[in-house]
Amino acid sequence: MINLIRNENMKIYRRTRTWILAAAMVALIVLTGILYHHQHNTSVPANWKQQLVTQNTKIQQELSAKHNPGLNNQQLEVQYKTNQYHIEHNIPPSATTGWDFANLIVSNMGFLVTVFVAVIAGDIVASEFSFGTIKALLIRPVKRWQVLLSKFIAALIFGVVFTALTFVISYVVGGLLFGFGGAGHAQIYVNGHQTISEASTAAFTLMNYGFMAVQLLFTMTIAFMISSLFRSSALAIAMSIVTLFVGSTVVNLLSRYSWDKYILFANTDLSQYFINGPHIHGMTLGFSIVMLAVYFVVMKGLSYVVFGKRDVSLS
Repeated sequence: MINLIRNENMKIYRRTRTWILAAAMVALIVLTGILYHHQHNTSVPANWKQQLVTQNTKIQQELSAKHNPGLNNQQLEVQYKTNQYHIEHNIPPSATTGWDFANLIVSNMGFLVTVFVAVIAGDIVASEFSFGTIKALLIRPVKRWQVLLSKFIAALIFGVVFTALTFVISYVVGGLLFGFGGAGHAQIYVNGHQTISEASTAAFTLMNYGFMAVQLLFTMTIAFMISSLFRSSALAIAMSIVTLFVGSTVVNLLSRYSWDKYILFANTDLSQYFINGPHIHGMTLGFSIVMLAVYFVVMKGLSYVVFGKRDVSLS
């Protein structure tokens, strides 16, 4: 099994496309850092408290106008509570640091990491059929499920490496532009119980990368399953990317139905139980973990059953 995994990893990193994706991610992070550095004031002003008081006064005026949609009202209330917490506890908003920039990248560009990993996962099985190399792979004295498992593990390793690369490059670029300190700066946010919480910037940033990793895992699993079922890299990549972008929209459209919470995409964002609260009333972290486990087993089971029974001429 170890040799199979090593072989699959070699295939991934020998392909030019893998390095193009990595280079594109690095370039985007560097470009974002340069633009952000030029467009934003990265220091804390001396009159920060007065600025927050003024901002809260404006927020109260907007809320009292009662013409904003519900979602915007909630966002304004969160901002008001956050500002008030900073004022009451005399905690100034932190100056931007490498940690803040790494958090900015995962919040705004995390979907790109998921897309790039889905490209690899969606191609790792289907390409063997496209190039005809599946025959050479299956004549080895190993079980088909071992071949498929080694491919999934290799794709998973790539996902971990790519996520780690994104974090390291983001932190380094952010550190060079804004400074490497700030790991212990206070990060104020509304937790899953709709109350104000405080965490270090480092902990908050790593937590967000962890949440992204969960969504990455299931998008990658969808791409891998479609690749195994239909032997089409294009279909696997396209379908996984589509589900990534429309999943939350589907959940919102079906929110009127009680079974909405059983949809996969309603459960992949585990951050809802730690930040701002569940998207659907009554959902819990334990429920989502169980649902994710069920979906994962079903998707992997389908992949193994179909791949194991597929007729491949070895002559």
